[in-house]
Amino acid sequence: MTIRKILFVVPRSLNPKQMYKEYPLGVGFIGTALQELGYEVAIFDQNAEGGGESLLWDRVSSFQPDVVGFSIITPNYPVARLQIAALKRRYPETFIIAGGIHVNLFPEDVLFDGADVVVLGEGEYTVCRLLEALDASRPLAGIQGVAFVEKGSIRVNPKDLRPLSIDELPIIDRNLYRLELYSHHSMVASRGCPYDCAFCCNYTGTVLVKGVAVSGHERVVREMAILEREFGAKEIFFADDIFFLKKKSIVTFCDEYAASGLGVSWIGQLRADSMDSAVADAMASANCRRIYFGIESGSDDILDRASKRTTVEKMLAGVQFAAHAGIRVKTGWIYGLPGTLAEQRKSIDLMLRMRPHEISIHQLIPFPGTAYYSRPQDFGIRIKNPKDFESFCYGGLGDNISFDYLSPSEMIKLFEETESALEREGYVSSDVATPEDEYVFSSPLHKNSMKVFRSNS
Repeated sequence: MTIRKILFVVPRSLNPKQMYKEYPLGVGFIGTALQELGYEVAIFDQNAEGGGESLLWDRVSSFQPDVVGFSIITPNYPVARLQIAALKRRYPETFIIAGGIHVNLFPEDVLFDGADVVVLGEGEYTVCRLLEALDASRPLAGIQGVAFVEKGSIRVNPKDLRPLSIDELPIIDRNLYRLELYSHHSMVASRGCPYDCAFCCNYTGTVLVKGVAVSGHERVVREMAILEREFGAKEIFFADDIFFLKKKSIVTFCDEYAASGLGVSWIGQLRADSMDSAVADAMASANCRRIYFGIESGSDDILDRASKRTTVEKMLAGVQFAAHAGIRVKTGWIYGLPGTLAEQRKSIDLMLRMRPHEISIHQLIPFPGTAYYSRPQDFGIRIKNPKDFESFCYGGLGDNISFDYLSPSEMIKLFEETESALEREGYVSSDVATPEDEYVFSSPLHKNSMKVFRSNS
């Protein structure tokens, strides 16, 4: 088959809460690599485009792709499977590929849904080889990291075991996105995470074969310069699980940023116990305006059971270092991690002691790829239907997932107690907060998420 045009589709997520929009970096990396090989590439991000399915079919009709690639995570899988089936009916000659974390966990399901090939592992190398093989009508048997149906049976080829080098990948061509649909720019300095928290479907081991991939400091500063000078970026969100992974690397980056003459500010995500006064001061001097810490719980016992590998006091100190350096601090919390109601309530006490600027609270979702999903009974978690993926979304409370150690009424009461305690301390609900409010919180009881970017930042 002749391949010239590739359309990447990011289906809308089923998260019931209004979420902020990040342009999809994964398909941006792959799309840029394909452009360099001479393919014509387009991206349809339904989370940003909005509307119903008609916009997708309008894009397919106008672009007339030879290949459509779906980027699938668990919260958008129920939408993706319907779109794949509809695409097969409407455009049976179009070749469909699919990749993403959910695809790596359930390749057979996605092939059954109608995808012609699923991509396992990092997509940048594999998709390029796949399309070149299809274009030359070569068999897929020798391509690492793909699964497909062959003679009525599913064939799964081993993943590419080469370590991923971010520095070898092209810098994403932001012209692939409809930038007017997004309020800010995003990028990564690393992929993967060396930790193994029980509640997290880790990119390392699910998509990335092993370890982590960290970009060089010079490349990161160069990409920031492109975003500022060519695209007018005022603030950049780093989507890394843990920004630059190590304290020394963070400080080195901050020194190089300070020497670059750039003015763009940025937001980072990292573990609170990796923050000390030197790191906080370096980040503040390098124009870091906001930082996100995953705190999860105020109970050391709950943290231990969840394999968080830190303590309440270490995280408290990290938040204080960042706040004292003048960085706005957002924290994430999870209610429903295995532990008693009394242990869950310790999170309220820690929130009040910690007093971060923003508090985002979720209920535990035992996502596929975690031990909580594969062995829920070992943790007192009950999942009525493991394939009811519509229930595996942040932002709402359903009945497919329940906990032996915390009843639904206790969960609701816990959220209500937290809301009352925070409001007494001057926190404002995300449903009514304005960009000028200093202390904001959000929980599954609220309709809206907090804004990532503040108008006065």
